[in-house]
Amino acid sequence: MNEITIHGNLTANPELRYSAGGVPVLTLTVAVNRSRYDRRSGGYTNLPPVFHRIVAFNQLAENAAASLTKGATVTITGQLADDSYLKDGERRRGVKLEAAEIAASLRYATAEITRNKRPDTDAGPAPEPLPGSTTEDTAA
Repeated sequence: MNEITIHGNLTANPELRYSAGGVPVLTLTVAVNRSRYDRRSGGYTNLPPVFHRIVAFNQLAENAAASLTKGATVTITGQLADDSYLKDGERRRGVKLEAAEIAASLRYATAEITRNKRPDTDAGPAPEPLPGSTTEDTAA
């Protein structure tokens, strides 16, 4: 699998919307600050930040929208995807990161973890007893 990981700060509050089919879609931008060691001065020189466009879907999108705000430091892992479109008859090319995981940094913040109930984990029917077992064995 072709995955990349970026670590940076949110430039604005995440934007959550829903597709025509009802799928949650989150968009956000992450700024990655960079520096380079300068041998002549013996110190680091700041370079211009790099901005990455991120998109997330489904439960990840809703959870991130409810948890993150502008300025939050995040680590995002996912795959690069083509983000080409036509504007004024001209083909524009871009790349976005489709997030598989989004994690908030706890270096300068705290978080309270709340597990969401997964919709596909309903208990369902009771399992069948194993051959040779009695009802007393399965009642416990």
